[in-house]
Order: sequence, then structure tokens, then C-alpha cells
Amino acid sequence: MKKILINWDFMRFLRLGIGLSLGYAAITEHQLIIGVMAGLFLIQAIMNIGCGSKGCNVPFSKKITNQKVEDLSFEELKQKQ
Repeated sequence: MKKILINWDFMRFLRLGIGLSLGYAAITEHQLIIGVMAGLFLIQAIMNIGCGSKGCNVPFSKKITNQKVEDLSFEELKQKQ
């Protein structure tokens, strides 16, 4: 239950909005397929299972490295005409 109430981000609200609007359309239009799609979006929003087991969130981690960037050399290629 705690997982459902925390970490609400833009994507979860977007899926919730899409699910609710599709649900409304399914009820007013009497369409079963749209209702199934609405249910899928609502389940994704509530459980936060949109893009895998950890959701669509990208983990925020800053790794500071002291590596120096080496100079790169490039060679220009010309196209034959």
C-alpha cells in the first residue's frame, strides 16, 4: 500500500489521466476494448509498472570521476563524386 502512495511523478499522472479518459470514453461509448485499455493504463498508474519491474523512472545517481578526457584525433573523409 505504501508503494502506491509514494513516488508519483509525471508519467504516473499521465497514465492515470489517460486511463481515466479512456474509461470515461468506454462507458459513454459502450466499448469493451477501450475499457480494457483503460484498465491497463490504470493498473500501470496505480502499481507503477509501466516500463519494467522498477517502473519508468531513471535512477538518479551522480558519479564523480577524476578521469581526464584524452584528446581525440579525427580524420576527415571526403566523398568521391
